[in-house]
Amino acid sequence: MRAAWAQGLLPGALWLPVLWTLLSPACCSYGPPGWRFTSSEIVIPRKVPHRKGGIKMPDQLAYSMRFRGQRHVFHMKLKKNLLPRHLPVITDSNQEGMQEDYPFLPGDCYYYSYLEGVPGSLATLDTCHGGLRGRIQVDDFTYEIKPLETSSTFEHVISLLVVEERGEASQRCDIGEEETKPVFEDLELLGSPRAGTYYLWRKHPKDTRVMYIVSYSYINHFKNQTLVLEHVMIINSIIDTIYKPTGFNIRVRFVLLWDTTDAVSLEINNAFAFLRNFGRWMHSTWQHRVSHSISVLIAGQLIAEKNHYAVQGAICNDRWAVLFVAARRFHVFLASTMIAHTLGHQFNMAHDSPHCLCFRRTHCLMTPVPNLQDTISNCSYPATHQWVLKWDTCMWQLNVPYESFRYVAPRCGDKIINQLEDCDCGSFKECASDKCCGTDCMFTPGSKCNEGDCCQDCKFSPPGTICRDIGGICDLTEYCDGQSEKCPNDTYIQDGTPCSPRAVCMRGNCSDRETQCQALFGRNIKDGAAECYKQLNMIGDRFGNCGMKSQRGGPRIVKCSKENFMCGMLHCSGLSNIPGGGEHTAFRHLSVRYEQVEHHCFGYDAHFGTELPQMGMVVDGAMCAPGRFCFEKNCTSHVDLNFDCDVRRCNYKGVCNNNHNCHCMPGWKPPTCEEKGQGGSEDSGPPGGRQQRLRTYIHVDMHRIIPLMLARLILYLLSILAGAIPAIKSAVTNRLFKVVPEAKPPKKPPK
Repeated sequence: MRAAWAQGLLPGALWLPVLWTLLSPACCSYGPPGWRFTSSEIVIPRKVPHRKGGIKMPDQLAYSMRFRGQRHVFHMKLKKNLLPRHLPVITDSNQEGMQEDYPFLPGDCYYYSYLEGVPGSLATLDTCHGGLRGRIQVDDFTYEIKPLETSSTFEHVISLLVVEERGEASQRCDIGEEETKPVFEDLELLGSPRAGTYYLWRKHPKDTRVMYIVSYSYINHFKNQTLVLEHVMIINSIIDTIYKPTGFNIRVRFVLLWDTTDAVSLEINNAFAFLRNFGRWMHSTWQHRVSHSISVLIAGQLIAEKNHYAVQGAICNDRWAVLFVAARRFHVFLASTMIAHTLGHQFNMAHDSPHCLCFRRTHCLMTPVPNLQDTISNCSYPATHQWVLKWDTCMWQLNVPYESFRYVAPRCGDKIINQLEDCDCGSFKECASDKCCGTDCMFTPGSKCNEGDCCQDCKFSPPGTICRDIGGICDLTEYCDGQSEKCPNDTYIQDGTPCSPRAVCMRGNCSDRETQCQALFGRNIKDGAAECYKQLNMIGDRFGNCGMKSQRGGPRIVKCSKENFMCGMLHCSGLSNIPGGGEHTAFRHLSVRYEQVEHHCFGYDAHFGTELPQMGMVVDGAMCAPGRFCFEKNCTSHVDLNFDCDVRRCNYKGVCNNNHNCHCMPGWKPPTCEEKGQGGSEDSGPPGGRQQRLRTYIHVDMHRIIPLMLARLILYLLSILAGAIPAIKSAVTNRLFKVVPEAKPPKKPPK
């Protein structure tokens, strides 16, 4: 007979396995945590004064602490602009709508760090909540540091983090190893080579603006949105540290929380199909609202039995710049590494092979089995380098989710002419020198204007006064109309009008290839041989192309066709020395051979990051074939420009302007130049007669000559004064210290 306590316990004990079996699919289907701490130690960080050249650096900190058996100094540099000033956090509301909030999230407390005297060490720390928190990487060891709760002496705990070993097959990343699907064919354009004239000559940081989406399962697991947002900030900061050496800044664009339900179903048995659905939803819902570089889904469950997945080389693509990572059972440090690894695939990085190396690490970021790696290998740098050298708006835009405009109440003195003001000369001091505009923002008595190209002595310039003279043989003169202080809009001869034997007018300029070569390299320089254009521009590389075709994901270099090779990159000849093109430019010298004759081809490349023109390309308007000229890298004819204004329409007494109106020669009246008149066009303003034009030139010249004459007169007077000063000084000295001559003895009288 059993004891009473045994009889009472047996029924519950028998039911326990049954309850565990029923509950385990719901509670534990995702498995236990995939990480653990193997050791911990208590440290007390001591702040070290951080100075550089005797100057205190406000964005840098240094802490000294003892761990791993010796004292280490952590040097910390503040990460700036990691997240926008007002970060939008969007959540699902109970009414199936979106609610937008701007919670306070400190952005000036995240640091990039390293250990003094420990090569290859790397740390991502923050001081957002008091004390030091973050990840420390020393060789292959990953540590977590955080403040010790309830400590009154600034104690911190540093713990060694390890990832639980599982089967390599379940951990292995298979992105890029599967058979390429037909839908990826368009994405091959994303791997375009470096741009010709858009080539970057040195590393320029680019902003990868990330939109983070957090799934319902992840939020429901932690049941704390503040903690979830903190995870997102930590993850982004660690990824930013990993990609810092490549020239990419990883920025938080905004955060979307699926806190009631997942907008895109995660219950799917194909990872690629999920990315397709997720990308379509992002494109239709958010791409047109807030532009971003990539969308990252942080999920709380496996998707199609995968921890992470992305499309190879698809960043900046409207529909495929998406990835997911199932991060619930992983430490936030491991989740960061997995996202960084998957992001690497978006940058078209391949998995590291056995010969790939990174400094003081056994495995690098793109190892086929992601772990806690934090360093990019020598094999992965070329892929990132290609992206750094590419032009794409999704990598160059500032990380500002929404444009904001300050409201400024209109007032007199702001130098903006408002509705009730005649003029606005600014402050009292500025208005003191303006005789046309008073401090009450009204014209002074008798004044009609105070500024403008057609305003002279507070009055409108007489009709026919030249307000914008010609800038070249393809430009036209504009005249004041006597009714306004403004000069008419700039006009020029219609594009396509011949202006020289080798060029036509284009946007007011007349330039052929030889003129362009001389402008770049000096006199006596000639246009390059036709073989330079034919052999180089039809290759389609940095040294010869027909420009770039802009597209999301990076521009694609365009090689010239047989019809357009004379309209691509400019090639010159006759250079005897290497010129200096200035900052962000590069000089090139190539040679080609045709029929046993060697031709030397010289040219320039300009860095597109500056505001330099595309000086390395043939200008529009240069002749490329008989009766044809270059226009937007194509050898075209007048028909393609809608050249519909013939000089016969102007009776051979004028030319057509860019508005397709006749600009008549002096002595003929617009619009048809048939009757006698003053000349000009309906767009240029009425030109004055010969005497008026002469008065205009005299007026302009006198404004230039009078200051010059006054300056010369002042210099002349100063030179006279400077020469007279020594003579005056000598005369004054002699007068004050006059020397009395000795008295001569009297002459003896003659005997």
